[in-house]
Amino acid sequence: MTSLAIEPIYGSLLLAMFAVAATVAVIVMVKPPTTAPKQQRWLIGLRLVAAATLLLALLRPTLVRTDNRPVDAALIVAVDTSQSMTLPDGDGGDRWTTQQTAWQELATRLAGNDASLNIRLMGYDALSRPIAGTDVDALDNVRPDGKQTDLQGAMAATIGAAEGQPIAGVVLMGDGTQTTPITGGGAGRVVETLDSLGVALWTVPIGPARSEQESRDVAVDALPQQYQMFAGNQVDVTFQVHSRAMAGTDVPVRLTWIAEDGSRTESAVRSVLVDRAMDTQAVTIAVTAPPPGAYQLEVRADVQDGELVITNNRQVAFVDVREGGGRILYLFSNLDQEQALIRRSLRRFPDLDLTYRWIPTDTQSSWPVPLGDWFKPGKFDVYMLGDLDAAAIGNQQLDQLSQAIAAGAGLVTLGGFQTYDIGGYASSPLADALPVRMDSARRRPVGSPPVAEQDAAPEKIQLARNHPITELGGDDPASVWSQLPAMLSGTRLLGPKVAPGVQVLLESERGDPLLVIGQYGRGRVASLAFESTWRWRRRGQDDAHRRFWRQVMLWVLSREETAQNNIVVQMDSRRFSAEQPPSFRAMIDGSQGVSLVAEIVPAGATAEDPNSPPGTESASVRRLEVTTEVPSDSSADSPRQAIRGTLPELAPGMYRLRVRSAGAGTTGTGKTIPPTELAFQVIDQSRELAQPMADPMYLRQLAGLTADHGGASFDPGQISELVDTILDRRKQAQSPVVEKLRLGDGPWTGWPLFGIFAVAMSAEWWLRRRWGMA
Repeated sequence: MTSLAIEPIYGSLLLAMFAVAATVAVIVMVKPPTTAPKQQRWLIGLRLVAAATLLLALLRPTLVRTDNRPVDAALIVAVDTSQSMTLPDGDGGDRWTTQQTAWQELATRLAGNDASLNIRLMGYDALSRPIAGTDVDALDNVRPDGKQTDLQGAMAATIGAAEGQPIAGVVLMGDGTQTTPITGGGAGRVVETLDSLGVALWTVPIGPARSEQESRDVAVDALPQQYQMFAGNQVDVTFQVHSRAMAGTDVPVRLTWIAEDGSRTESAVRSVLVDRAMDTQAVTIAVTAPPPGAYQLEVRADVQDGELVITNNRQVAFVDVREGGGRILYLFSNLDQEQALIRRSLRRFPDLDLTYRWIPTDTQSSWPVPLGDWFKPGKFDVYMLGDLDAAAIGNQQLDQLSQAIAAGAGLVTLGGFQTYDIGGYASSPLADALPVRMDSARRRPVGSPPVAEQDAAPEKIQLARNHPITELGGDDPASVWSQLPAMLSGTRLLGPKVAPGVQVLLESERGDPLLVIGQYGRGRVASLAFESTWRWRRRGQDDAHRRFWRQVMLWVLSREETAQNNIVVQMDSRRFSAEQPPSFRAMIDGSQGVSLVAEIVPAGATAEDPNSPPGTESASVRRLEVTTEVPSDSSADSPRQAIRGTLPELAPGMYRLRVRSAGAGTTGTGKTIPPTELAFQVIDQSRELAQPMADPMYLRQLAGLTADHGGASFDPGQISELVDTILDRRKQAQSPVVEKLRLGDGPWTGWPLFGIFAVAMSAEWWLRRRWGMA
């Protein structure tokens, strides 16, 4: 619409009209100084032209043109760049190609239709980022490789992508699956913010919707990463079976042992009956440990008809099967520091399974305490008797214990106020099994005050004989023992029996035996005169305490540990995703000057050249960067060395972490240090590929939240309708734009106006001079 208006200077029409009247009156009343009519007409005419020019400049006539135009705004287009876009779209192609085609059509149809519409293209997966360019081939150099999808973050990023401009709307393309954890209300909360701003959300769902048949899935989960077992023992293996859309189906689950050479032995098969559409069942299957060695225990659910994802049907646990057993029964009557710290030390070792029973001394009326089948041969591998009177167990059960020791179980007896002959064991069926001499006349009733020998001052321990039990590290074992805190008095042993295999390993400064070992039948027995090793831990000798009690257990188990100069390797996790590699640590005791190296060996490969530099990669091995450190408990007597590092990002598969000594791999004494290996698994936990079905309903729900402002959902084949909706929305968002063409404001009107005034005044002056007027 066009109109003519007057906008006088200073905005006062009255002042302008007064100026016009005054100007006309002056021109009419002040006549030129001549009587010639022609000259008067010329001079007055030129003055009128100049005056009219000034009056036009004063009144400023204006041509006003009003038009409705859309304001400048940003259209945000967000495309899915996660790995799930490589999956089928349900029409024979892949989702990424479908999304590219949808973008190309959208960009083509919008081009040239609205110059005030600024298109901002962005990609989203776990993070959101702008994509350069808005032409039809803007996605040609983009790859869908994101490992997670965050729709919530994508919607939040669309607000910032406008860069301060008004938002004309948001177009969200993708399959609608959220694979990152949802926080703060999810994408819906952000869309509600768009709705409050009056912004429409248009979604373009891509990919097949979930149906019952297409969503069928079985997954094995919650299998522990590793087990410590003993050959021939029966162990319960626990895990979970998740199922979807499998109601009424029997799903076979198979447990298979995989040896280091790759051979497979199926151990058990169970059928899991699924009775619900969405079902999770805890499964426990007892398996018998194979011969000693390193194994993988595979739990696999058979693939069912209609399953699209089968990578989650299998999980693997790493199993270290050791020779013999390690089941310990500890019986005691005093809730003192000794039993508490012994239990704490033994529980640090996963290969030692500890069971304990407290038998209080104030329950004598119920003695002997029935202990069921605990003394049955084969039930436990080691029996420990603390400060416990023989009457608490009874002769019948002690006879069973004696038979279990003769059959091969180990026995450890501790000193105290009610042990050995003082505690009534001299006349019990267990007397023949103990390697120490006893006198039944020394028997004292329960609760009697200690005898003088048990109130004596603490005694220092002296090493009587080198033995695997007494090996606490260092080059001089006797010196190590002499530095340990003195033992509080316990039981004064009469001495060792004279029998084959009986040896005194520790003694007091007076020469009294403190630790005597022997053999009974096929079992080993260790008898201690003290029960105050807790003092070692209280004085900072934690390592000595753990090591001593472990070596006692291993000896009576006939499994002496040769930990000296062995490499111990620990990993934070042995089954992990490629994106979260764990740390590892390796340590060696008693080897000075030996450096350790770590390398990754793929399954089936061999070790690399020992002199290869860190970071070397080949078809067989990858050398790792490590940090060398000295553990805090290392000392001159017990030197330790350690390395620490983090595994690199690896492709999914089975690997071994091998730690070995550099170079020749020997100690200073020439002993070869064997390498230590731990198998581990890198798994593909891509949530993107684990959820093959799209969720178009979710995207429709998000768009519906902005329906009041034109929000809607469109299929990839409805891009033309989407463009029409966007353009219609732009028309509704038009605002009036006023343009004014005012006389004298610009050079095209200002200079001509000035020229007319100047010419008129100059001509009037020239004529007066020519005609001789003043």
